[in-house]
Amino acid sequence: MSKRSKVLEADYFAGFNTILFLIMCWTVYYDRLVEFRGKGNIHEFFLYACAILTTIIVIWYFLRKLSFPTWLLVFVEIGIFLHFAGGFVQIDHGRLYDAHMLGIRFDKYVHLFNSMAGAALTYHLLHKTGSTSPLLSILVILTVLGAGAIVEIIEYLVSLTVTTNGVGSYDNNMQDLIANLVGTLVLEAMRRGYLLARSGRRVSGHVPAE
Repeated sequence: MSKRSKVLEADYFAGFNTILFLIMCWTVYYDRLVEFRGKGNIHEFFLYACAILTTIIVIWYFLRKLSFPTWLLVFVEIGIFLHFAGGFVQIDHGRLYDAHMLGIRFDKYVHLFNSMAGAALTYHLLHKTGSTSPLLSILVILTVLGAGAIVEIIEYLVSLTVTTNGVGSYDNNMQDLIANLVGTLVLEAMRRGYLLARSGRRVSGHVPAE
């Protein structure tokens, strides 16, 4: 793959998701928020929209010159679609986000899956730096948890600026972080299982070559 094709791959990925998000805002998210939260909470919609668009732009700017395997981009994209589905798919006269499966809110499954994708992405980026630290797994887990904490901080700011917001309680925020932790641990277990199956010997803890 040429250097130019690598750049275009990242550009297309960021561009596709930016356009997809804007389309979802125009056709679905705005109406859904008004329907379930009321017009008085429209500021919440714009706060989240600006935060998501800013995240896409920042990530694209810093990572656009790196190459990413197709499976990783697909992994991340599935997480994005799960987030979209949670917001606009209706079930039992409510959002899929609010539905419970096996006693657990769907929102937590989205957090879990996206933290798995985030951990896989972090491993890939650290592999690009040539890192072989014995603390690599801990670094990845803390990085993903830190990113998740930033999301919770944004939600906290929303709770301060939008009186009747839909952020949820302290319990909800902590459950989100726990789901993020579980997701990183699941990804770590899968990675180590892959290494064991490939090498047939005790896992060293290093990132596998891609």
